[in-house]
Parts: sequence; structure tokens; C-alpha cells
Amino acid sequence: MANHSSNHAPKPKFVELDQVERSMIGLLQKNGRAGVQELARTLAVSDVTARRKLRRLLGDGIVQIVAAVDPFQIGFESPVIIGLKIDRSRIDAIAEVLCKHPAIRFVAAATGQVDLIIEVVAASNHELAQFLLGYLASIDGIYDTETSLVLRIYKQTWHWGVRGENEPRAAESGRVRRAAPRVRKLRSRRS
Repeated sequence: MANHSSNHAPKPKFVELDQVERSMIGLLQKNGRAGVQELARTLAVSDVTARRKLRRLLGDGIVQIVAAVDPFQIGFESPVIIGLKIDRSRIDAIAEVLCKHPAIRFVAAATGQVDLIIEVVAASNHELAQFLLGYLASIDGIYDTETSLVLRIYKQTWHWGVRGENEPRAAESGRVRRAAPRVRKLRSRRS
């Protein structure tokens, strides 16, 4: 994250995506293991086009393909959601520091009772205590925390769709008008 001298948070970067890229993201949200050939076939584009678009989505950080796991099933006993009350004039600097910690998997600015929300996956309550009382306490500008220990995960998904994914392509929706080819009917002559 860039260091900003003003007190204004940076606006999220909006990336222009074409219909094929939007559809590709939707497919990858459902099946991150889909290969280039499968994506190309489903999207009705060439393998070269699918590979180029996938490379762009990955390279620009629009898409990350990872293995999503339930932390309890792999030995992490203390996943938590922590709300942070902070010095709002330092929100970008504090968020940047938090993003560097390997146990923090999510950092976001929020409205409401807290200024930042983070998700932390700790192996044990002891490790969680070290994180809260050591690491977080050492960051200037954090005034208070509200920690919620996750007891059980009922739903964890990353498939929320892609805005505009189901819009028809411009040619199909009528935004691009093409003259229909004129077809002359040939009448057969009866002899």
C-alpha cells in the first residue's frame, strides 16, 4: 500500500473488465482449478485468448487462486475477528503495518463502532494472547480492540458473483447494431 501524506484514504482502484474477463472470474469463483482449455471452451474463446486474459487477471492482482480451508480442520484453534479503534488520521499507515503480519488474513476499513476490521488465524489461545498483548499493543495509534473468537464456521464462500457477469455481450444486447444479412428467397420454378 502506498504511503499517503493526506488524511484521506485512497480510493479503491477500479479496473475495466470486459465481458469475457467477468465471466472468467465467475467461473473461477465456482472452480479455481479450471484449466485454460476448459475456460476457453466454456467462454467460447480461443485458448490463446483465455490464457492471455487469465494471465492479466492474475498479474494485476484481480484474481488470486488459492486453497480455501476451514482453519479448525488444519489445527488452528483460535481464529478471531478483531475490530480496532484507531487514530483515524493514521488509518493507511496502521493498515499497511497490519497487512505485513502473516497471521492476519484480512484487513479492511469499516464504519460503525470500529475503524478497522482484521481477521487473524492463531494456532492457540496462547498464540492469540501474544498477538493481542504483544504485536497489536506495540502499534502506535491503536486505542482499543474488540475481539470475537470464532467458535464454528457455518459458511465460508468466495463466490458472490461478478458485477456485470451475466450481462449479454454488446452485440447480443443490441447496443451494437449490425445490419442483418439480406437473404433472398429463391423460388423454385416448376417445370
